Amino acid sequence: MNVTRVERFGPEALFAALRTVSLWGRPQSLPYSRADLTLLEAFDPNQLVPAQLYVKRSELAKIAALAAALRKHDVDLFGLRGWVRFWTPDGPEEGMDLLPPVVECSRETAGPCLKLINDGMHRVYSARAAGRPITVVYAAGVPDDTPYYAYPNPDGWAGVAELDEISERFEKKNYRLEPHRSLYRDFNTAFRNATGFRPRSVQA
Repeated sequence: MNVTRVERFGPEALFAALRTVSLWGRPQSLPYSRADLTLLEAFDPNQLVPAQLYVKRSELAKIAALAAALRKHDVDLFGLRGWVRFWTPDGPEEGMDLLPPVVECSRETAGPCLKLINDGMHRVYSARAAGRPITVVYAAGVPDDTPYYAYPNPDGWAGVAELDEISERFEKKNYRLEPHRSLYRDFNTAFRNATGFRPRSVQA
């Protein structure tokens, strides 16, 4: 991968942008507008809880390639304090935004607050596999009526399968409701080409 240009944005700009992120198809619903947003720097990924039941090896390879390309611009993909906008020769003209993984305080059945991974699962998985810390955005105080759209993986990291392909019947997450996209955080409402909605199965 060849990154030709990078722009940097600091923590305050990151938090301000996150407060404008809306739910999928619900522009008036802003889950982070009043949340307590902080950076957990050099954080142990083992203390983060996955919702996802898998990672794809092809995505892990992309993360490794992007990390190497960004290092040439003095950007640590696993230590972002803010976000970066970067360009590649075959990428979109407006660039692509990369922010730290987003983690939310998730209280399940009134229990303790779990640091549930919302966005950036493959990067957290990569950091954990490499035995290195990672910087994440932590959101506490998200409204109770807009929880993250999936439950924690019941088996934690032990329940995350590393796959080459995803079969048609493979359940990616344990969803709280249907349609689950109604609680999906659409980061592209505040950032450029930051993420994309992934359907429930490869046929969906």
